[in-house]
Amino acid sequence: MSDTQSTVIVIGAGIVGISCALHLQKQGYRVTVIDPRGVAGGASHGNAGLVVTGECVPLSTPEMAKALPKLLLDRNSPLQMDWAYAPKMTGWFYRFLRAGTPRQVEYAAASLSALLEKAAAAHYELAEQAGCCNSITRSGWLKLFERDDTYRAARADFDRMERFGVRCDYMDAAAIQAAQPNLTPVFKHAVNHPDTLQIVNPGGYVKALGSLFLRQGGQFVQAEIVGLTCKDHLVTAALSQTERYEADAFVIAAGAWSKKLSADTGTPVPLDTERGYHIEIDVAAEHTVSNPLFWGEHSVVMSPGGGRLRITSSVEFAGLHKAPDFRKLAAKRNEFQRIHRHPLGKIRAEWLGFRPSVPDSIPVIGRANRAENTFLAFGHGHIGLTLGPLTGKIIADLVAGICPKLMLHPTLPPVLPTNKEIK
Repeated sequence: MSDTQSTVIVIGAGIVGISCALHLQKQGYRVTVIDPRGVAGGASHGNAGLVVTGECVPLSTPEMAKALPKLLLDRNSPLQMDWAYAPKMTGWFYRFLRAGTPRQVEYAAASLSALLEKAAAAHYELAEQAGCCNSITRSGWLKLFERDDTYRAARADFDRMERFGVRCDYMDAAAIQAAQPNLTPVFKHAVNHPDTLQIVNPGGYVKALGSLFLRQGGQFVQAEIVGLTCKDHLVTAALSQTERYEADAFVIAAGAWSKKLSADTGTPVPLDTERGYHIEIDVAAEHTVSNPLFWGEHSVVMSPGGGRLRITSSVEFAGLHKAPDFRKLAAKRNEFQRIHRHPLGKIRAEWLGFRPSVPDSIPVIGRANRAENTFLAFGHGHIGLTLGPLTGKIIADLVAGICPKLMLHPTLPPVLPTNKEIK
C-alpha cells in the first residue's frame, strides 16, 4: 500500500495494537483501532511492567522439555494445567516439544535477540512523542535463587543469553544483601540484568500512548471483532455481532484472541494463552525491594512502585473462558512475607490476563498468507510489552510497502510453518 490516504483498521488496543496505530499514523494512514475492552484492557494492563531486552531464550528448551511432565503433574508447580482443557492443547504441546531441540532453540534465540536489541529505543521513540518518558526507568532485573539446584538449572539459560551478548552480573549472598537490605538473608545466588527497563504503571503508559493516537486524529471503536470477510485474497471487512467495518488494510493485534481472525485470512497459527495472575500488596517503598526481581523457586516476578508490590504468577493453561482462581497466588502471601524483613500490607488488587503464546516463542509478525492487505502482530507471550513499539514499526513499514531493515534470522528454518521472517 502506497496511498497515504488509505484507511487501516487495527484490531486490538494493547501495547502492540496502539504501537501499530501510532506508526501507521506516521506513515500518513487514517487509522481506526477496535477493541472490546478499551485501551490497555488486557495483558497490557496487568503485566509486571518490565522491558526485558535480554530475554532472548525461548520457553521451549531441551531442559524444559525434560522437566515438562513433572511440572504439569505437580500441583505446586508454577506451571498449571486445567486437564479438562488439555485435549485442546495437544497440538500446541507437540509443537512446543519440537521447538525445544538445540537447533531450533538457537534459531529462536537469534531471532528474539535481533528484535530485543532494538526494543528499548522503540519505546523511547513513542514515549517521547507522548510525553511520558518519565514512565520508563532503567531498573535492572534481579533473578534470585534460594537453592543450589534451581540456580544450576537456570544457568543453562543464562549461558545462552551471554552467548547473544546479554549482560548477566552474578551475585553471591553478601552482594544480594548489600543490594537489597530489605530482603531476609535466604538467597544464595542471583543474576542481575542491568539493562532491563521498568514501567511502574504499564496500563497508564499504554493509555498515554492511546491518548496520543486520539490527539493525532485516530479513531477508537469499542467493539468485539468476531470474524473477517475475504474476497480475492483481500480482507474486505471486520465484523462484530452487529456491525461491519471496512478499510483498505487490516492489522490483527488482538493478542490471545487473534487465532480465529488469523485463520479467517488463511493463516492458521498454533496460538494459545498462558493465563497469568497478579496481586498487588501494600508496602512502603522503604520496606521492600528497590528493583524488580524474579524468584526462581516460585517463578514469580515482584515489581515495586507506587506504594505497592505487584506480584505476577507464571503460567496456567486453561483457555480464555475459565473463571479466574486467585487462591494459589494469594496463598503464597506468607512466603512473600518470609523474604521481607518488614511487614507487608493487605492484598489490594487481583487480576487475570491472557498472554498470547506460540510454541516456539517467536512472535507472529508479518503479512497474512492469503490476504494481501492484512498483517499479523501477535503471539508475543511474556515479552509483549517489551516488543510492542518495535512490532508497530515493523508492521507500519510492511503496510506501506517499505522493506523493514530487520530480519529475524536468515539461516535456519523456523519450526512452525508461519509467516514470521521479516523480508
